[in-house]
Amino acid sequence: MSRSEWDFELAAEHLKAKIILPDPSKRWSGASIDTRTLKAGEVFFALRGKNRDGHECLHEAFRKGATGAVIREDFFRTEREALFRERALFSNLILVEDPAEALAVLSGLYRNHFSAVGIGITGSVAKTSTKEFIRFLLSQKYPILSSSGNLNNHLGLPLTLFQLKPEHQYCVAELGANHRGEIKKLSGLLHPEVGVITGIAPVHLEGFGSLEGIYEAKLELAQSLARTKGTLVLPDWDPELIRRAKKWKIPILFFGKERTSDFRLTAAKAREGWVEFEVNDRWSFRFPGHTVFQAENALAALTACFACGISPGDFPSLWKEIQFPSGRFEILTPGDGLTLVNDCYNANPYAFEKALDSFEALEGKGRKILVLGDMLELGAESVKYHRALGEKIQQKGFQALFTVGDWIRETILECEERGNPPLALHFENKEMLTHFLMSFLKPGDQVLFKASRSMKLEEVIRALSVPLSLTRTPSRP
Repeated sequence: MSRSEWDFELAAEHLKAKIILPDPSKRWSGASIDTRTLKAGEVFFALRGKNRDGHECLHEAFRKGATGAVIREDFFRTEREALFRERALFSNLILVEDPAEALAVLSGLYRNHFSAVGIGITGSVAKTSTKEFIRFLLSQKYPILSSSGNLNNHLGLPLTLFQLKPEHQYCVAELGANHRGEIKKLSGLLHPEVGVITGIAPVHLEGFGSLEGIYEAKLELAQSLARTKGTLVLPDWDPELIRRAKKWKIPILFFGKERTSDFRLTAAKAREGWVEFEVNDRWSFRFPGHTVFQAENALAALTACFACGISPGDFPSLWKEIQFPSGRFEILTPGDGLTLVNDCYNANPYAFEKALDSFEALEGKGRKILVLGDMLELGAESVKYHRALGEKIQQKGFQALFTVGDWIRETILECEERGNPPLALHFENKEMLTHFLMSFLKPGDQVLFKASRSMKLEEVIRALSVPLSLTRTPSRP
């Protein structure tokens, strides 16, 4: 299908909706929900957000070149006269009850016109990193479309699907969720033929209710693969996940360290800014980074590519160009010898454990200092997991622990009871923490910053950047 075949009449017909001010000469070349990034030729979906209603931006959208808009019926009834007075500006207004739902429905219809193989990645951890590995590997050989950043929800995936072109051979998408039923809906839009579940961990417990709920939600991807006769890629270290997945009676490829797995990590190390790993005692690869656990995500990606019919031996051994979004064990190096590690993208018990291990192994002779904030959305299990984090920290040789937040108090209490790290302080707010760090840090120190994203602990890093003349090293996983 060419994009010219997708028009407003087809969209309105599928939605059983009216088109106001139709203009058949204008074409639909993408979708947008944000006028700040809207490109000429795209259709604007006026969504109602927490802080602003997209209908307030309708004029701006058309001034920037929107060829149409999907708007609420009640808005049109109220603003009908004003819109017709400025009819020269507007065109192809599709009236619906819920523009967000219309965005999902139309993206699914649009996706059906393309033959690109869908690859869906979900799990509690490492979704984005695994997606980026898959994107990098497949793009070495084929034209692909991949969801960018964290466009992994009921809005992000439809926006990605509207970027599909006939030349795309693969569509790689991260499938995020914090409630049951969401992955089922997203998979219904993507129609994946390959699915990856990176792992299960206690994340978004408030939404899922329990670990049981997380297993059920993530395996909604397997349900979708059963319909498309696709292949599921699983880690070999979770017997419960494997047991549940086998109920769907679909082909499964395993990755991990077990000798019985299809692809296993037979060696992995991090040194001098590179992660080097070996697969099945046969293929060797290396990519820039400092975290050995990223080799597991790379292995998952290689397994997914094999499910697409591509052998690990078909890829180059050096992955120099791979890049990851900021905030994932990102090394920042001030000119005065400090090393700051920004790992503030997310936080959960599993991610914390991996980050602590990687930080402990990070090369350097200075003090190793932790600056931590809350792990959020753990519900009734919050105290338990923050206490467990304290137990892990006190078993390691870190020199100091500084915290800010509410739940993280449980972590520091655990460390204080056991006397390790030797210096442990809690701060009431980020401003007090920042002021303290400015005078406490010295050349040679290594500092790990980690917390849930909404804690915005990166604000402390930014506040430190001016007095410390902070610079960023080349992109790292």
